[in-house]
Amino acid sequence: MRHPAWVILVALLIASCSSKNGAEKLSTVVKKTVDNWPTAAWEYDTLRNTSLFKPLLDSFSGKYSLLIVNNGKIAFEHYQEPYAKDSLIHVNSCTKTVIALLFGAVFKEQLALNENKAAIAYFPEYLIDDPLLQKVKVKHFLSMTSGLEWKGGIDAADVIQMSNTNDWAKYVFQRKVNEPAGVNFHYNSGGSQVVSTILDKQREEGLMAFAKEKVFEPLGISAFKWDSTSKGIPKAGWGLHLKMEDLARLGYLLLKKGSWEESQIVPEAWVAKMSNKHIEANSKYDYGYQVWIPKNIGTSCFLFRGSYPPSTKIVAVLPELNSVVVYVGENYSTIELLRDFIVPRLQ
Repeated sequence: MRHPAWVILVALLIASCSSKNGAEKLSTVVKKTVDNWPTAAWEYDTLRNTSLFKPLLDSFSGKYSLLIVNNGKIAFEHYQEPYAKDSLIHVNSCTKTVIALLFGAVFKEQLALNENKAAIAYFPEYLIDDPLLQKVKVKHFLSMTSGLEWKGGIDAADVIQMSNTNDWAKYVFQRKVNEPAGVNFHYNSGGSQVVSTILDKQREEGLMAFAKEKVFEPLGISAFKWDSTSKGIPKAGWGLHLKMEDLARLGYLLLKKGSWEESQIVPEAWVAKMSNKHIEANSKYDYGYQVWIPKNIGTSCFLFRGSYPPSTKIVAVLPELNSVVVYVGENYSTIELLRDFIVPRLQ
């Protein structure tokens, strides 16, 4: 039996609407993860976000610059001197996180072996045969649990004395072992320098050249400065200078589990190991491998973090929100910034 043309037309419209409604229902259930690789330049998605984030400018005090990347695009940016968009900013201890990232890039084929090796074993030239030091593995320096005596922070005696020697790693190994490795958190920039020296020893061209060729250039990071020791080894505790957008690139690399476009620059398993808790640092933070993991900010998060008066710096990686936040400024209440302002708006 032949149907009138209008019956067929109505049937097609119903089918079309059903298909459309089904697609709409599906899209509310499945959240697409967007990969926009900013190798040359970031794409922008600020128009709809300006009203969302602009109240931050009036509610968060002090001079600061802020960059928010959401779904692979710049969602909000605000810059104030002396933290300008194109300034090479001394990122202080954020350098440590880059060292941990480079560990994964250098040792990507044998991570477990090198992570669990006694750190002193990489330095036979030191002729140090201390059974207590033999128990301090590379992973203990990465997680700040070496157990070595170290005066840093406000009382920076060991940092100053190490900086005045011509062999920074050797100075670290000459510190007293106060407690078993792996038990307690104790912040130690010297341990980060040991890791940097180990990585430098693995590369004939040196760690800085490796970082430039294998990590920075693929990410589109063309301008940076990295201070080095008298031996030419990158200063791991505080030596790196980067632009804010390039800090965001490094955060985005870790957000994407070590991949960039078609390349796995750092093994996914290593990024997971970096960003998961190895030790409790204090009441506000756990600690991974050279990254801080803030507690109770309303979403999963891990940080690059560096401070030196008058400014503090954070690169917050927020996996559940597919976002990276870079803050450089003079208000040290960065947990409150994330928890009370940025995370709720991204959610």
